[in-house]
Amino acid sequence: MEKSTQVLRNAAAAALAAWFCAGVHAPVVAAPAHREIKLAYGVNEVKLGKMSLRIVRGMVANGTASSFDTFTVYLMPDSVGDPWLQVTTSTPKGLGYNFRNFESGDANTQAVAFYVEGNHLFAVQATKVGPSADAQGARKTPFDFEVVRFNENEDIPLFKSDSKQRSKGAYVDGRDAIDHEFFGR
Repeated sequence: MEKSTQVLRNAAAAALAAWFCAGVHAPVVAAPAHREIKLAYGVNEVKLGKMSLRIVRGMVANGTASSFDTFTVYLMPDSVGDPWLQVTTSTPKGLGYNFRNFESGDANTQAVAFYVEGNHLFAVQATKVGPSADAQGARKTPFDFEVVRFNENEDIPLFKSDSKQRSKGAYVDGRDAIDHEFFGR
């Protein structure tokens, strides 16, 4: 019995070697295009070379199912006592200069995530589009992704639009759209 097991192992190894020699390779799974910065509630530090940023994640609790997270970004000064410069965004949606998730009913109709790529800070905002975008309830729609990039300007720090695209699929929740289509999870 032990000999037959060894014969099977050898045959399997020979078949596998022949498979690789013939130029057939296992499918390669593409790595996600971007790596998300996982933000805890409170102050989160992000280093970009000599620059240091703080992303403050907070929650606006309003006693309904529509509570939401806000994300305020600051460029840190070189010296203690100098002002923290808020990194604003030129995006017309949201609460002015801050990024925010927006929940309507049981789903985020707008979700935000941050990532660093090539020593540059980016934010992606997924916003639900279509006739049911503001409706209560769980209806699947496409999402628009807007990617903004930190300009790394120490005098007037802000996020500038980098790219825009629409999701390939339809989702109930913006966080799912970001996870599946933008981060490839």
